[in-house]
Amino acid sequence: MYNFTEQQIEAIGGLHESDRRYPEDQLNALVPLAGASCRRFSEALKQGRGIKQWWKAAQEASSKLREANSETALGFLVRKGVQVEANDWYRTSPAVWRDYCRVAGSNTLAEWYAPLYPTTIADEVNRGTRFPEARIIGEDSVLRNRKFGLTISVERELFDDDQTGQIRQRAEVLGQSMGVTESIWAAFRFLGSARTYANITVPASAYATTDINGTAVSTPFSTTIYGSSSGNRPSTFSTLNVGRLKRAYTTSLNAVDPLSNKIVVNPDCLLVSSQDALNGKMLIEPGAYPGVPGQSDTTAAANPVIAGDTSAAGADSGVLAGHPGGAFANNPFRGMGIKLCVERYLPDWAWAFGESGKGLVFQERDPLEVVQEAPNSGNWFDFDSIRWRSRRRFIVDWVGGGSRFWYLGNDGTVTGIL
Repeated sequence: MYNFTEQQIEAIGGLHESDRRYPEDQLNALVPLAGASCRRFSEALKQGRGIKQWWKAAQEASSKLREANSETALGFLVRKGVQVEANDWYRTSPAVWRDYCRVAGSNTLAEWYAPLYPTTIADEVNRGTRFPEARIIGEDSVLRNRKFGLTISVERELFDDDQTGQIRQRAEVLGQSMGVTESIWAAFRFLGSARTYANITVPASAYATTDINGTAVSTPFSTTIYGSSSGNRPSTFSTLNVGRLKRAYTTSLNAVDPLSNKIVVNPDCLLVSSQDALNGKMLIEPGAYPGVPGQSDTTAAANPVIAGDTSAAGADSGVLAGHPGGAFANNPFRGMGIKLCVERYLPDWAWAFGESGKGLVFQERDPLEVVQEAPNSGNWFDFDSIRWRSRRRFIVDWVGGGSRFWYLGNDGTVTGIL
């Protein structure tokens, strides 16, 4: 790679605005390309001359870059007699996020949310005394929509000669790709921290709330959101088992707002990664109580304490959840209407328990659209290339205070054994 001198950068910066298609951080990548198209390239750069000629050559050369010949790369599609039974193997993309997110429509650039907490509880009023005055508090949240999309391109020859019909169905695959993107954003935003999957980077959640002491909380899940030793996550994450599920259920029923008033949480959704797909099903469906003697968080305790207690008596040695039951006892979770949501894009062993449709909002601005480039224009006209493009606008994030309806048992940092 060549490196530009200040003189050369200044010369490039002096070009007419219509000639500046590329930012300066991409110039080095274009230098070798331009060198193959412009004579006396090295001499011109060394002397600080000929920059405009080089720049024009770089633009023209880069415009001719094309992907590998798709007809050659996918030659198996043009053979006669190709079986098509496997064409639809990779098309299914379930939108599990609809089972645990609140789906909301949007018709503007961004939407504002202002949920209000319950007021102070009514009290007895003695004769001749003032009625107690309630406080009304809420939290302000704004969700700004983002745009997502993808373009695919195939040569006209491959489209015409395809014997399997798969190229004609590429628009459907674009839709499936968008479904994967939606699931990744929903799963990662649920956890709140910035995460990356393949080529997708999901920024950290913009969530903000306050605990009962008025202290700011900037993450959806905190060990102190309900007090100094109680929160909607344990002090130490753990893999899913029956004792920890019981702790999550009990903690959810005791969730409080910033005024220390209990809020009504009806937990009905167990959200798990693919690693706990069967384990989660076993925990909530009718049958014998799935207690494992000696397993952490399942043994009896002399002094059971509230969730989140990090004292010696409440360490994660099995005391926090108390004694949930013995082998072959009835399963107390049966008949409670708890549904299992298996989200493939959650990190392995991550799990949470809460009320579906509350807290996390999937905001839809524009529905999925898949369009084909107009024939006899653009790349179709210039290169005989057919292109499809997908587009969608949405955003996923927590609304202020909404994480109180959920309990995060593990964000995937603690792993288990299958």
